[in-house]
Amino acid sequence: MSLYFMGVEQSLSDILKARETRAEYQQYLLDNYRNTVVSYKLNIPGPVKYSPFIRKIFDEGLAVFTKKIGESSIVSLFEKVIYKNSGPEYLAVFDISPYIIKGMAANIEEMHPLGRLYDFDVFAPQGRQISREELGIGPRKCLLCDSNAFECGRSRKHDIRDLISKIENMALEYFNSYDKG
Repeated sequence: MSLYFMGVEQSLSDILKARETRAEYQQYLLDNYRNTVVSYKLNIPGPVKYSPFIRKIFDEGLAVFTKKIGESSIVSLFEKVIYKNSGPEYLAVFDISPYIIKGMAANIEEMHPLGRLYDFDVFAPQGRQISREELGIGPRKCLLCDSNAFECGRSRKHDIRDLISKIENMALEYFNSYDKG
């Protein structure tokens, strides 16, 4: 495996536990704030979900998102960033339409050079997740073949090493060409 993706390997049980914990926290935020909730993480295949390189990719996406939020004069009611072996996470609450937030997030996912790695889930105050399709945006594309990413992932169509290599190359090209940190 790549030096950039060296870290503590997560078992399926670890990943499922992290997903369950995230869902519980999202529900807690929905119950207590009764507003739009954003949950941001990365789409990183394989057993290593956190490393300094993965954190750099995550932090870049978070910086882009928070800059867009600030430029729109949207104030958060709550924000929390969590760095853990199951992958970095950002959770926030905003007192604004979930469709506005989802539109901003989907724009980042579609337009940013690393956007295909970013995963912004947006929940309406009642707890319903806002989909890309509701905004007229098609499903995410696979990094390697441009087919539906969900279908490729579910069928394990591609070797994890090829996906990691693609992610590594994308990120290195981005950080080198944009002279980031």
